[in-house]
Formats: sequence, structure tokens, C-alpha cells
Amino acid sequence: MDNLARDLPGAKGADADEAALVARLERFIDNKAQLASEHPLRYLFWESTLRCNLACRHCGSDCLRDNSTRDRELAPDAVKRQLTAIADRYDPRSITFAIIGGEPLMRHDIEEVGAFAAGLGYSWGITTNAMLLDADRLASVKAAGLSTISVSLDGLEAEHDSLRQHPGAFRRVSDALARLVADPFTRAFDVICCVSTLNIDRLAPFVDHLARLGVPQVRFTPVFSRGRAGRQSGLMLSGDQYRQLLAFVAESRQSRRDIVVTLSEEGYWGPNWECRVRDAMHYCGSGTVIASILHDGGVIGCPSVSRRFTEGNIKDADFLTLWDAGFGRYRADRRATAPERCGSCDHWDLCEGGGFHLFDPEDPGSAHCGLNKIGESGVCHD
Repeated sequence: MDNLARDLPGAKGADADEAALVARLERFIDNKAQLASEHPLRYLFWESTLRCNLACRHCGSDCLRDNSTRDRELAPDAVKRQLTAIADRYDPRSITFAIIGGEPLMRHDIEEVGAFAAGLGYSWGITTNAMLLDADRLASVKAAGLSTISVSLDGLEAEHDSLRQHPGAFRRVSDALARLVADPFTRAFDVICCVSTLNIDRLAPFVDHLARLGVPQVRFTPVFSRGRAGRQSGLMLSGDQYRQLLAFVAESRQSRRDIVVTLSEEGYWGPNWECRVRDAMHYCGSGTVIASILHDGGVIGCPSVSRRFTEGNIKDADFLTLWDAGFGRYRADRRATAPERCGSCDHWDLCEGGGFHLFDPEDPGSAHCGLNKIGESGVCHD
């Protein structure tokens, strides 16, 4: 811990400053342990569908441009029952209910579920590719009490349209963003940009474009090897490109006042970058404060983790039963679930293997180590 503290930004200097930083990091680690023990639900995803209107090259899920999974999708009443039971135990005002996909706007009954959630006191939102977010649909989700929205836009026109494999997608999404800016009814609104080899060299003009539209925040997330974005896809960033991304985000956070630039929370980047690329230290809350109900009723942690980590199904047991009795690998056995090399790493207490979505149950020896990728895995070794 002392080694980590000395290497964190701003840690050089007086002993008192170092002692304060060590105390802060120790509180952070203690808080993570408390969350694992108490597991207070704070974020509930509903993967409403696997259907999608696009076939993106970087898609990490099983999204399909057909109706083959439609008959397995949960009916609104099944989700409402779980929301009601959760609200009976927890204060729903402390939980964000996020509807995702696939593309959630492929379903025309998400407003029914969203309005029901809002009536119980939840804050509800969607993550969308915005291709279907025309004026009428925007008015519909607004009337249903939508309070948060994240829109996926993966670079400027050439890069986004190539990644989404749909000419004209960039312009349609930009139009949707302009509508959201013109009617700022949401409590939280940002753009999520997946960074790959296609757009890594054009991030600055992309952020300029968003700022001109009036988008308040952009969140960058590096592409990871899952689904169509496999290791042979040509989309994976090199170590130098990861460092390029980190440096760009850190510099933009210091220099820009017209838009908030941040990095996603799902990976640990070590003492040279943590707290420079986002507001708080890396914390993967999958299975401790985050849970997901999948399109077919399966219950899992973060919706990006392997489906082999599913805890059960709400068709067989209520969500809260699964939440209480399951998720041991997330709460108590994370070290055993993570790649073996992670367990002996000096960074374990802060990193805990990075994001749980990078763990591969079929290949537990594999490690997707951000620090290794950027050549900083040994900065804290004696």
C-alpha cells in the first residue's frame, strides 16, 4: 500500500500528504469490502432484448438483426413484479433502473415498464444507439419519466458508420443528440464512445463535434475482446494506443470547460492514471452493487460479464432470492475467479483483476491486464 501511495499522482511531497493518501486508499479498500459484505443494490440493468437494428463490428453481446430471440423475452409484468419486490426492501430512490439491449427501442413496451418504475420511485434510463430516437419516440420516453440516457456514438462520420456498418448512422445519431440538447428534460445525459483502432487518432475533433452540439459529457471506453470484437477483428488497441487514450482523457479533463471528458469505470490503470482519467478510483461493482436481469430472465452481475456467470433465473426464483444467496464469486471469491497471475500482484487491493467483464471462465489463466498493456505493471514492485 505504501508503494502504491507514493506512486499515485500528487503523492510526492510531505510525509503528511503521503499519510493522508494512504489513509484515503485504506478507506477505499475497506469500503469495497463492506460493499461486498452488505451488497446494497444500487444499479439494476434490464436487458430488455437481444434484438438490434444494427450489426456493429465491435458488439460484445449476442445481439441479432432478427426476431429469433423475441419469444424468450420477458413480458413487462414479469419485470414489474421484480421491481415491486425490490422496492419493498430497498429505497427505490437509491437505485437506478437501466433498460438496455440489444437496442431497447426495438421494444415498444419499455415505456410501460419505465413509467411503472418511475411510479415506484426508481430513476430509470436507457442506453441506446439512438437510430430510433426520433421526435415521437423521444416524446414517448419523456412522458414515461425517463431520467437518464446514454447514447452510443463511436467517432466521427467515417469511423462511426464503418463500425456500425450503416451509412448515415452518424448523422442520424447527431440529429438525436441535437434533440436531446434542445429539450434537456433528463437528469443525466452523456455519449458513450467505444475507442478502437478506427477512431483513436481522431478523438479531439470528435469531442469538438460533441461540444458544438452541446452534449454535456462524453465517456470513453476501450473496446475489449468479446463477441464480434475478437482478437482478430483489427479493433483492439495496442499498448501505445492505450497510453494515447489515457493521455488524451487526462489532458482533456484539465483543459476543456465546454464538455466533461471521462474514462469508463471498468478498468484499473494504475498510479500514474487513476484519478486523472475519471472522478474516482476504479471500482467494479458487478455483483456487489450492480445486477442485471437478462432478456430471458437470467440474473447476472454487470451485463457485460460472461453469461457463464449467471446465478439463476427469475422464472425459477425471485431476483432477491438470487441476489441474497448467490454472487459468491463477486463478493467473496473474486481472487479465485480472477486470472491466477492477478492474485500475487502488488496492485490487487486496488485493481482486483480489473473489471469482472474481463474474466474468462473457460480460460482462467488468461489475463487482460491494463497495466501490462501500457507497460506499467511493475511500477510498485520493490
